[in-house]
Amino acid sequence: MPQNMARGYNDGYNHDFTDEDARRLVSIASSPELSPHICRWVEDSARCNVSVQGLYLPSHLRDHHGIYGTTYRSVGYLCRWDGCADSSTFSKDGMLRHVQERHLQWRWNCPNCGAVYMGRPARDAHYILCDGLAIRNT
Repeated sequence: MPQNMARGYNDGYNHDFTDEDARRLVSIASSPELSPHICRWVEDSARCNVSVQGLYLPSHLRDHHGIYGTTYRSVGYLCRWDGCADSSTFSKDGMLRHVQERHLQWRWNCPNCGAVYMGRPARDAHYILCDGLAIRNT
């Protein structure tokens, strides 16, 4: 018999859901990869304005704006995001990071302690060693 049935609950809710479970769920739900973003790429003086879920941003940039990686053109893309003053050239991956971090303000939270990182690799490196105490107990 499920534990919540033993307590007399028969309402369909998980009464064993903890505050920590809620924090982790909010962390996952607020992930930039799952959130919708408005594409502000400009071509022919017109802004794209398509709503794109974060997970699909790389394929959107490839399919709609020609940002792809190949052996003959792995570097050399200029950012055409509305209002971008950066004149650097980027590889496909560099352009994706630039758009995510500069224009969409993506941040990655550690699900254990809540520490915030600009890049997923930095968050992942932290997460491997995180004991969950760094931010919550300060």
